[in-house]
Amino acid sequence: MNPATTPNALMLTLIASHELEAALVDALSTLAEYPLMLVSNLRGHNDTQRGLSVAEQVEGTLPLIRLSLHTDEATAQQIIDYVSQHFSGAGIRWWSTPICTGVIA
Repeated sequence: MNPATTPNALMLTLIASHELEAALVDALSTLAEYPLMLVSNLRGHNDTQRGLSVAEQVEGTLPLIRLSLHTDEATAQQIIDYVSQHFSGAGIRWWSTPICTGVIA
């Protein structure tokens, strides 16, 4: 898959606990042929998947990561299936968005 000309291109986004960053980056790098991936640190509200620490309760947020991966529909489904199997119970949220892509050289 060439990132500049991906048919059925989409952006797959995963939101997860920051503790999962290394494992998820490794998995996505293996599953996507040419991963164009962005990893962002963020703070989240209203996470019902796990209890908040005292500090997180006071602040009202918890540390999360967002992994955004430019890929195609088939690879996105493989990633979702893999994450569902190998990270079951981790509270990882995901969504995909169709995109148009190109490279300005």
